[in-house]
Amino acid sequence: MPNILENVEHVVVVMFENRSLDTMLGWLYPAGSTPSTVLPAGSSAQFDGVQASMSNPSKTGAAVPVTTAAASSTVPNPDPQETFDNVTQQILGPASAIGGSPPTPMQGFVINYQTTTATDATQVMQCHSTAQLPVLTTLARSYAVSDAWFASVPSQTWPNRAFVHTGTSNGHVNNGNPPDPLKWDMPTIFNVLVSIGASWSVYSDTILTPSLTRTMLPKLWDVTLSSHFKGFPAFVDACANDALPQYSFIEPSFLVDPTDQHPPHDVLAGDAFLHAIWTAVSTSPGWKETLLIITFDEHGGCFDHVLPPAGAIPPDDASTPGDEAFGFDRFGVRVPMVVVSPYIAPGTVFRSPTAVPYDHTSILATLRDWLDIPASKMLPSKRIAAAPTLEQVLTLSAAREDIPGIESPLANFVQPAPSEPLNDLQKSLVSGTARRFGLDPAATVAPMTTRQHAVDFFKRRTSQANS
Repeated sequence: MPNILENVEHVVVVMFENRSLDTMLGWLYPAGSTPSTVLPAGSSAQFDGVQASMSNPSKTGAAVPVTTAAASSTVPNPDPQETFDNVTQQILGPASAIGGSPPTPMQGFVINYQTTTATDATQVMQCHSTAQLPVLTTLARSYAVSDAWFASVPSQTWPNRAFVHTGTSNGHVNNGNPPDPLKWDMPTIFNVLVSIGASWSVYSDTILTPSLTRTMLPKLWDVTLSSHFKGFPAFVDACANDALPQYSFIEPSFLVDPTDQHPPHDVLAGDAFLHAIWTAVSTSPGWKETLLIITFDEHGGCFDHVLPPAGAIPPDDASTPGDEAFGFDRFGVRVPMVVVSPYIAPGTVFRSPTAVPYDHTSILATLRDWLDIPASKMLPSKRIAAAPTLEQVLTLSAAREDIPGIESPLANFVQPAPSEPLNDLQKSLVSGTARRFGLDPAATVAPMTTRQHAVDFFKRRTSQANS
């Protein structure tokens, strides 16, 4: 295999939650505005974002158009549905039963939201303007953005986060009810890095909850791996001291003062967290040797106009088929993907250079070729084996000297009320922690009807650990 990214010594990945490309970066290059560089050469010169003419039908048949700006930084509220069946309806709906007509791709978002919630369904069509997400959009324009990066599974958080860490979801298409780590007991890229002596850390933007990655992946429970899991201040310190490991994975806060951008969490809080990451990386003595990758796990029920490709390669026997007879032969909805390095030309838009689309396993394929991980050590996923890497994106022979100045969003964020219900990801933090420490996941989660219940649970665990 080729060695790639020869100027890179540190790869940093931050994964946010549940937003589509159209609703976060759809207006990045509006009509009449084109990127400076498209990759591969010869691909469309136009960024495949939203257009004012795009819409979805409501139950009455009325067209619900996209917006040029979101009404607030907390839409959609409540959280849209993201399970496999609901995402299938969003992608392939409206269902053929409606008026006896065949399904129309990417036209089921509004009707699915109307069916599953009792609130303003136009919220799933609201797209943020570039001014509403100043950090993400400035980085996307200053470096590289993909308009053809797809979630690995047309479903929820854990199938997709499993793919970015392991190359498979072990045949599972939903988080589980409740989410149980034992269903995700697969070798991870972190175990591979241990086996080849490569350095890594997972940094979490929280002081109350444990690492989500470690909680839900039992192959990381070994006490000998504890030192690899750290708080976000340790990332800032490592950047300042040019002491980043070879691979860093950053988790936002998912429960207390959330920065994960999971609807209806304030996207400005996530943009501010991204600014903190960017500031740490761009002011580091190791900036020129660092590759920053910014993405989202899945679309979370938010509108996108591009039909996910078919022809995805099932990763393993557990996925042929997996749950609900799904063959893992089609991808999930597009999500934002921004890649930052001084070796990237400003205004770059990239798509796969091969017949295989980009998905989350492209991160793993990139790590494999960058670190020259032998096949005998690498994760066995067939999806990783086929995935294109990020090699093409770093087109400059010399590092750029310019660094865009980006102001941090004002720290006046909307915080969810303690009385609000837990979302599925927050439930996985509770149920995963329960399973890891010998409690019954279902019995632990069942009485937790609010976020405050989960906060109290983790406070008790912290108190017990310190007693």
